[in-house]
Amino acid sequence: MNMITIMFANLFQSLAKYAANSITVRQGGYLFHVEDPVSALFLVEAGELALVRDQQDGSTIVLNRVQSGAIVAEASIYSDRYHCACIGEKTSRLLCLPIAGVRKLLANDRDISLLWAAYLATELQKTRARCEILSRNKVSERLAGWLAWNGPLPPKGRWKTLAAEIGVSPEALYREIKRQTKSKRG
Repeated sequence: MNMITIMFANLFQSLAKYAANSITVRQGGYLFHVEDPVSALFLVEAGELALVRDQQDGSTIVLNRVQSGAIVAEASIYSDRYHCACIGEKTSRLLCLPIAGVRKLLANDRDISLLWAAYLATELQKTRARCEILSRNKVSERLAGWLAWNGPLPPKGRWKTLAAEIGVSPEALYREIKRQTKSKRG
């Protein structure tokens, strides 16, 4: 286990002690919608969720994907309302921490505040990498950027999710993967 993984596990465990309750979000269900008031911080105990925003052309862009051990919409703790929606990619179990308590905890607990700052810095780095990937024009360039940041392709059943993550249609991604596979063989 690397240092960052240990640090974030410590943050998750430290915050989890302050959970008021837990909830379940079913696959396809919403944890919150755009403009809902922010009343809690959510920790993902199990499952996977996506932070999404609908675009003017009717498409949806995935802003972030969170899995077990992650914090949902951490940037919202200082907002009154959510700027995106959160949908269950898989049925997920979450711990709920009242937002006022989280703000007070961060103001008064130096150790948790330092872990929180490190977590936010890492999330910012990930976001910048996603912005770089999404700024690329060609599907091949976006896929190359994703692979450079994340490693090998996910299993075939997750390719549609990958397409949403890099902002291309599933069909365009499938064609590019097929093209790259053929060029490696030939």
